[in-house]
Formats: sequence, structure tokens, C-alpha cells
Amino acid sequence: MNAVVAISNQATTNIYGQITETASSGSGFIITENGYVVTNYHVAEGATKLTVILHNGTEYDAKLVGYDSANDVAVLKVDATGLPFVKLGKSDDLIVGDQVVAIGNPLGELTNSLTVGYVSAIERSIKTGGALINMIQADVAINSGNSGGPLFNMKGEVVGITTAKYSGTSGSGATIEGISFAIPVDDVAKKVNDLVNYGYITGAYLGVSVSDTDPTYAEYFGIPAGAYVREVTKGYCAYEAGIKAKDVIVELGGYKITSLNDLSQALDKFNPGDTIIVVVYRGGGAINIELTLDERPKMTNSDVTPAP
Repeated sequence: MNAVVAISNQATTNIYGQITETASSGSGFIITENGYVVTNYHVAEGATKLTVILHNGTEYDAKLVGYDSANDVAVLKVDATGLPFVKLGKSDDLIVGDQVVAIGNPLGELTNSLTVGYVSAIERSIKTGGALINMIQADVAINSGNSGGPLFNMKGEVVGITTAKYSGTSGSGATIEGISFAIPVDDVAKKVNDLVNYGYITGAYLGVSVSDTDPTYAEYFGIPAGAYVREVTKGYCAYEAGIKAKDVIVELGGYKITSLNDLSQALDKFNPGDTIIVVVYRGGGAINIELTLDERPKMTNSDVTPAP
């Protein structure tokens, strides 16, 4: 609990020409004794001032080190040493029925609240902020202000970042309860490590702009589900290997691709310089293309996440 923090975000918005100061709250957790803090990107997004509040009430101004908006993760830094910090576990080891604990700052005022639940499902593709993100589903209670806080296993290890929940009523009028989501820590651990060590995210890169295959279009034309290539950037491996706009990427390095999210996760399994086979659907058939992955372009904390 001592390694869990509350985060205050002060931002400026322009509404019909009127400049307005806004404030929001979230949660986070300390990962190093010298003050690196992990949270959701949407907790820190647009901030003109970020404040991290420790369990004992001590407040620190925080700097946004960097982020990955596509995976809704950000790293902050406070100027302090000797801080308590969490241990990261393995979210891949979770199974349905495992007990988990969330600690956070619900409603922006109930600091260090603890709730307990069970893993309800794994590998849920949930849309947040317009992007599909792989999530752990649980019935642990979270509310506004919990975003960015840790989800612990029963060893006290962080296995997820609490991010979202379903609330309100369904289309049939049924009340929605006990459906919350957390980003698996294994999906973002490398990105967090890159942000701490380099200030930007490294990794394998294709040099393509892609989107999910439109289901209606795919069914009508008999195109398989995959990552639809909208544009190929000259100078990168996809272009040099012969991947073309309108190709559909259906496999990468042995991993089946049915969406943009699948493609991003598959790329995370490889390093720059690895030679792999990419299978694309083109002209009514599958084509195997061998290529050597490039290094992801350096992105600063003010940049958006690059395409794969």
C-alpha cells in the first residue's frame, strides 16, 4: 500500500474561446526507489501540472517521462529517493478464478482504498479511447480515480494496471455490476522499462500504417480478418520487402493476426534485426514475405505512438 500513489492532473482546456482550468484524479504505483511511477496515459494526458501524493500525504511535483497512448500506459518521475516500490509479477500466469486485489484513489478522495475480487476472464479485447487493448477482466470494484493503480496477485506482485469498468445498464436495461478491466503487466513491462531507461520506447518496427479489416467489407469481398495495410513508408523493412498498400497482414513471425491489436502484440515478441516471415493476403491468396525488422523510430513524450 505504501508504494501506491494518488495522482492529481491539472489541465487547461479551451471551450468556445474560454480558457478553463480543470482537475482530475487517478492512481499509480512506484516501481523504483528513486521515484519512477507507472499510471495510465489517460490519467496524465493533457496535464499542465502533475502531482503525486504518497500514502503518508507527502506531495511531489511529477514530470511526464513518456507514454504509449495505444496501450494507455505512462511513466512519471518525482524527485525523491528511498521510496517504497512494488514488485512486478507475471500476468501470463493468471488463470480464471485467481484472487486479485486493487488499491487506488477512487473518486479522487478515498485514497489507498483496497478492494478484492477474482479474475473473471483473460485476453479480453476492450476498446478504450478508441483503441482496442488486451485486458484482464475481474470483478474487483474500481471507480473513477482508480485508473492507473495496481492490480495485485496474492503474492503482493503487480499483475495489471486497473484501467476501466463497465457501468450503468445494458441495452436490455439490465444493471451492470462487477465488470472491471486491467492491462496485463506483461503487455507493457518492456515499454515501461524502455521509458525508464531511455525516455522513449524501443522495439521492432515494420513501417506500415494499418487498421482493422472492416468486417462488412471483408465478408463481401471474401477477405480474411487481419491488419489492413493503408500505407507503407519508404525506407523501412516492409517497403523494402515488398509489402504493399491494401495487403492484409494475417500472420507475423508465426503469430496469427486478426486485428491491429494482434499485430502490435506480435511485434512486441521480436527485436530489431530479427528476420521473420510475414504472411499477407493479396489478390485472392496468401503470400509469404521474409523481412528483417527495423528499430522503432525514437519518440519523445510529446509524440503519439508510431504505427507498427
